[in-house]
Amino acid sequence: MEVEFRRRADDGSVAEIVRADGVHLRMRSYDVTNEVPHDAVHLIGERALGITDGLWGSIAAGALFASVEVVAGRQRHDRRRRSDEVRRRHDAWLRQAEVVVGTLQNCLDRDGAATHRELDRAWGITHTGRSPFTVEQAERAVRELRRLRTDWWALGVDAPGLRFTWPETRGRRA
Repeated sequence: MEVEFRRRADDGSVAEIVRADGVHLRMRSYDVTNEVPHDAVHLIGERALGITDGLWGSIAAGALFASVEVVAGRQRHDRRRRSDEVRRRHDAWLRQAEVVVGTLQNCLDRDGAATHRELDRAWGITHTGRSPFTVEQAERAVRELRRLRTDWWALGVDAPGLRFTWPETRGRRA
């Protein structure tokens, strides 16, 4: 799945998404208070940490959310049922992804070990034991998020957006 984040004039963001099935989606985010787009933190963080059933894995699998509009492409005849089923199946990771993303946003300027400790703390809010994430994954996430921050703040409103690929994750779980 291909995703392009563009800056809006009000400092919010919009994500243009082309799923593997050819459906083109647009996701509007109301994140004017963050250093980087919240939905981009989801994409980079979920990808780096191997979370396949969070926001972006759910969108890739056919889930629709209130902030997502279908722009073009032929949709499945059962798209509503499919969306509901994906959201139900991914519910625990969708909730956990919000906790993880909040942690990553607070750790932008920390190293991998410190970020990993914070991820373990956040994981402990709803689970027992340590998080399934490694120090290397945490380091990759904050390194990519710092790059996103630099690129995002250099991006003009009328400029082409920042492009990312969400990997095909069928059968893979965090």
